[in-house]
Amino acid sequence: MTPARDIVLLAHGSPDPRHAAGVEELAAHVRERIPGRAVHTAYLDHHPPSPSDAAAVLAGPAVVVPVLLTPAYHATVDVPTAVAEMNRGAGVDVGLADPLGPHHLLLEAAEELLAAEGMLPSPGTAVILYAAGASDSAAVRTVAETIAASPRQGWGPWAVAALDGGTRLDDVLRGLPDEVERTVAVSFMVAEGVLRDRMAQACGRHGVTMVHGALARTSAVARLVLERADSLPG
Repeated sequence: MTPARDIVLLAHGSPDPRHAAGVEELAAHVRERIPGRAVHTAYLDHHPPSPSDAAAVLAGPAVVVPVLLTPAYHATVDVPTAVAEMNRGAGVDVGLADPLGPHHLLLEAAEELLAAEGMLPSPGTAVILYAAGASDSAAVRTVAETIAASPRQGWGPWAVAALDGGTRLDDVLRGLPDEVERTVAVSFMVAEGVLRDRMAQACGRHGVTMVHGALARTSAVARLVLERADSLPG
């Protein structure tokens, strides 16, 4: 049997240390599921390890899983460029999997964060996935398309708001039906950081409860990493 490829989680990177902490937490969850299989982390910008750093320690074939929630510019341009550089420097084959999103397991991850605070499905509760947004608004729309394709059972409406490059929180709130009794928000971010702080502030101004944490801490996202990684032949 061909050994499974090493996994490289390739994230954007941020000057806020909470971002890397979230990615490393995700890597730890993935390692727990696959003892003996190497899981590395790398970042496109701001701090090490870089993709080249990760390539230098690979002992065999690897697969890069982009830790990105939408197929925006970073997923379509920056990541393939980084993987090409890794292949030139690694001396082993480095494949590229799809980014984490869009995928229905990200919705399961959001439900995990809701359940962690005792928020269970209720027809009177609306859930807003609060995304960072992107200059590519079509990428943000993939989140809404995922909700439409995999509706959450037992809840009121689910919707998507974006800080930038998508529908604003106040516009989403105005569009909710009158039957909604309560609105809660989940940060549609891999990790905590300054963008999630802005989301929490906006939710506070509008009287919306935002649950704690970000998606990297959930078992659903760890499962998704492995699904993406193992979609590539060994």
